[in-house]
Amino acid sequence: MRQATTQKYRAATQGLAQRYNVQTVRQQFNVEPTIEQRLYDGVYETSEFLRRINTQMVDELVGKDVTLSIDNSITGRAGVESDNDAERSTHDPSGLGEREYRCYAVECDVHMTWQQMDNWAKYPDFHVRWRNHVKKRNALDIIKVGWNGIKAAPKTDLATNPMLEDLNIGWLQLVRRDAPELAIRSGQVDSQIRIGLGGDYANLDQAVFDLQQAIPLHKRDGLIAIIGSELIAHAQGNYYASQAETPSEKEKIELAQVIKTYGGLMSFQVPFFPPRGIMVTAFDNLSHLIQSGSTRMHIIDNPKKKRVEDYQSRNDCFYVNDLEKIAFFESDAVKIRTLKAGSDDEWEWT
Repeated sequence: MRQATTQKYRAATQGLAQRYNVQTVRQQFNVEPTIEQRLYDGVYETSEFLRRINTQMVDELVGKDVTLSIDNSITGRAGVESDNDAERSTHDPSGLGEREYRCYAVECDVHMTWQQMDNWAKYPDFHVRWRNHVKKRNALDIIKVGWNGIKAAPKTDLATNPMLEDLNIGWLQLVRRDAPELAIRSGQVDSQIRIGLGGDYANLDQAVFDLQQAIPLHKRDGLIAIIGSELIAHAQGNYYASQAETPSEKEKIELAQVIKTYGGLMSFQVPFFPPRGIMVTAFDNLSHLIQSGSTRMHIIDNPKKKRVEDYQSRNDCFYVNDLEKIAFFESDAVKIRTLKAGSDDEWEWT
């Protein structure tokens, strides 16, 4: 590193030490819970999707339901006026059950080469820019695991599992494990759900509407649809083909660029959601939990590698608050009606 870069690096690490209330960040330290909460709030703030779901610090590595849900009604009448033996009784409105969450250790380790630091040092706030970039990447990885995580392997392999399938157990896998009947993969044809003329559903509207029926009527508050990018692109292409020069009324919003309502539900695209998947749930039915006090950090200036290394670890997990308030079509089972290659009038399910 150049001398000027070294001075900025030292100033940045001193500032971080003050922020985390430690003597130095160049030795491993635990982040205090109150500071830890602010740290992850900053991560969640970089993603509109994460701001919408339930994010929570929990005390234990393994525990029971922690999030309140609307399970049953609390309003009724005991009939004490007409029945001397009747008594009013209270109801538990929490919806808390006995399902278990289990946090696993995850490591978010990054580095910046001395040459990169020299290039970035021209910016007075280069360390702030860098940490904001890392926060965004951290948030995207949380989303990626939430949709694609299958297991928590003792040692992960990014080359084999580029969608972080082996880092943690995500929301879809939790449904497959704990409520497999709500991870739907068959329509009229086994292991296929056909969307298009002559299929199980003529269009996305019908598919989303039918998926809602898997959720009990008294739990259908706040529902939204999350739809894979490939299905949205296909539906959008069909729409524009049918409308030609007619102006579109489809709205775009920051979270998703989605498109409109399907099946009567506001519909969203979310990064890394399976490309042909369809899910109906509520945003706050999806949780990302972090064990309070589990975050450890360490920053090292490593001359052997000519880089600064930033090590950070935490214990976290994913949780579906109410398994009766979620249902989805498996992406790999969804087939769409397309023209056969080289044909103008022959169709097939692909």
